[in-house]
Amino acid sequence: MRWLSTVAVVVLLSTAGCNAFVGADTADRGTVTPAPVPTAAEPATPATPDPPPGVTTERLDNVALLSAAHRQALNGTSYTLNERYNEFNTRRNDTSSVRRTETVAVASPTRYRDEMVRMTTGANGTIERYEQSTYADGTNWYERRDNGTVERQRGRVRFGGDKYAYRTAFYLNRYAVVNQSYTTVVHRDGSRLYRIRGSGGEIPTTERVGEFRIELLVEPDGLVRRFEVQYRSADRSVEYSFWYEDIGETTAERPAWLNESTPAN
Repeated sequence: MRWLSTVAVVVLLSTAGCNAFVGADTADRGTVTPAPVPTAAEPATPATPDPPPGVTTERLDNVALLSAAHRQALNGTSYTLNERYNEFNTRRNDTSSVRRTETVAVASPTRYRDEMVRMTTGANGTIERYEQSTYADGTNWYERRDNGTVERQRGRVRFGGDKYAYRTAFYLNRYAVVNQSYTTVVHRDGSRLYRIRGSGGEIPTTERVGEFRIELLVEPDGLVRRFEVQYRSADRSVEYSFWYEDIGETTAERPAWLNESTPAN
C-alpha cells in the first residue's frame, strides 16, 4: 500500500508538471493580433495666395483698383522712390533729348527730401542742366533751384497726404491701361511677386502712339515695386520708370545747402 501511495504521488506530480507546462505553452502559442502601425499624415497643400487687387492670374484687369491698392500700401511707411524719364527726338538730323532723374526719400508725408536733375540736349548739341532740391521737416518746406543761378524758397507744409504716392498712382492710371497683358508669378529674395507685361496702350495725347509696352512688378498687397513704360510717336521715343527701395527703412536727411541763409517766400 505504501508503494502504491508513492507511485500515485509520483504520477500526480508528473501529471501536474505536464499540465502546467502544457498550459503555459498553449497560452504562449495563442493567436496574436498585431498592433496597428500609425500612418504618416499627408502634408496639407498650402493655399495659393490671391493675386493683388486689380490683377488676375492671367492679366492686369483693373488699373484703377491696383493704383488705389498701391497708394494704400504706401500709407504709414517710409520709402525711397526713384524715377527716370528719357525722351529722344527721332526726326532726321535731330539728336535733341531730355533726361530726368529724381530720387525722393519719404520718411512721412510731411517729412521728405526730393532731389531732381534734368539734362536737356538741344538739336545743336548744347546741354542745359537744371537741379531742384526740396526738403520738408514736418512743418516747413525748403526748395533750392539751380540752372546756373541759385534760387531758394520756403513755406509751410499744407498738404498732409502723401503726394508722392499719389504721383505714382497717377502715372499708373495714365500709362498702365493696355489692350493686352499677361501675369507671371516670380520669386525674389523669398518673396512672391507678380510680373505683368502688356502692350497696345494709349495715353491722353493727340499724338499717334506705337510700340507701346509696359512692365510692372507687383507685391501681393498691391504695391507696385517697379513700373516701366516705353512708347514711340511720329517724332519721339519716350521711356519712363519708377521703382522703390528701402521700404520701411528710409529717413530724410537735412541737406547741406540749408545751412546757407534761406530767404522767406
